Formats: sequence, structure tokens, C-alpha cells
Amino acid sequence: MKTIFEILSVVLALAMVASAVADFRGVEQIKELMHRLQYRPGFERFLGAIKLVGALGLFIGLGVSGLGIAASIGFVIYFVLAVRAHLSIGDTMKDAGPAVGLLVLSILTAVTGLAS
Repeated sequence: MKTIFEILSVVLALAMVASAVADFRGVEQIKELMHRLQYRPGFERFLGAIKLVGALGLFIGLGVSGLGIAASIGFVIYFVLAVRAHLSIGDTMKDAGPAVGLLVLSILTAVTGLAS
């Protein structure tokens, strides 16, 4: 189970780094979503920072007991809130799909970490 947790941790961390890069670059789709959610301009950079810190926690957690589990649980909370935000503005499941997929990945990472 530990190997599965480590693999899922790396996959989740890489996905979060890629997502954070998109946040920092100001991808138009993300800026438009932030506008629809009525967040202040530039809020996506704050979310990108959260993703980078969490990804760092996952990477460091490969060698530090408990840190990776804590980071994955943090991402579970993050993506529960992200899905909730999508649904609150009437997005379809297609629109919320990436957040739902990353929520599932975060849950799997946390569960395998707790089980190992």
C-alpha cells in the first residue's frame, strides 16, 4: 500500500504543480472562472500558491512520515470546496469534471496513505 501511496502522491503533486503554473500564468479560462465565482482579480495566484505548498508537502512527505497524508487531506478539503464552488454557480458536471477528478485522486491518495 505504501508504494501505491507514493505513486499517487507523485501524480497528485505533479498535477498540482501543473495547475499552479496555469494559475500563475493567468490562463483565461481560470480568470473567467474566478470572475464568475466573484473572487477578486488575481485570486487564482493565491490558489496557485496553495497548490504549490501542497505539492511540496506531498513530495517531502515521501520521506517524512505523516506529511504526505496531511497534504493529501488538505487537497481533499481544497477540492471539496472547489466542487462546491462550481456547483454554486450552476456549472455542469462537465465543467466541474477536473475538480471532481482531482478530488477523487486526492481521496485515493489520502486513503492509501492512511492505510499504509
